[in-house]
Amino acid sequence: MLKNVANYGWIIVLLLTGPVYGDTVFGIYAGAGSWQQSFSGDVTAGTTQVDVEDDLALEDENNNIFYLALEHGVPVLPNLRVQHAKIAVSGESTLTRTIEFNGTIFNLSDAIATDVEISQTDLVLYYEVLDNVVSLDIGMAVRKVEGFFEIATTLEVARAEFDGVLPLLYGRVRADLPLTGLWLGAEVQGLGYDGNRLIDANAQVGWESPLGLGVEGGWRMFQFELADFDDFSSVSLDISGPYFALNFHF
Repeated sequence: MLKNVANYGWIIVLLLTGPVYGDTVFGIYAGAGSWQQSFSGDVTAGTTQVDVEDDLALEDENNNIFYLALEHGVPVLPNLRVQHAKIAVSGESTLTRTIEFNGTIFNLSDAIATDVEISQTDLVLYYEVLDNVVSLDIGMAVRKVEGFFEIATTLEVARAEFDGVLPLLYGRVRADLPLTGLWLGAEVQGLGYDGNRLIDANAQVGWESPLGLGVEGGWRMFQFELADFDDFSSVSLDISGPYFALNFHF
């Protein structure tokens, strides 16, 4: 199923990015910050659909994010952006029902501890089709995503892993407020096909000094629904929350 999603994504990306051209100004953009993440949804690695809130009691967590972008004046060639987000969260709960996770049975009233880690790194190729007070970027992203869910008691440990590469469509818009250094923006990556869906989007507000140093903040939402993803028969997660970052443009 994921192979079909990938093929469909590449066709759309090539149609969107083929006829446009690269930026006309050389620049490097870098940013690093923290994203406060709240979890909801469910995962299935076996016979039980496990709710990450009701069954696992995953807590809110702050994790690091960063990006680095290179824009150039070479026609036809796309600009380049690399970005990374880490998701690491844990929870402790007492089960109110019996669940099965990747071949292991956890019984009613068991005290469980859960660890979740998801690492996602994007390589984005994009074109700046508008570059004025309002700028608009469109292109494609290739996302490397890997991670695991681990549930443990004092006697049992069950772990389910996933690792894959997903193509995504990419778009970003930014509006600068003249003479203030302030700007507003939004960014989205996503693809949906045949019941599988991934959306990673954020709304941003920022300020850039005359020296290129700035700050930005906003709200980031990451939603995905996937079937037959390595050890998981289904994954449906919503990870969202505010973020804050320092950035530099030179």
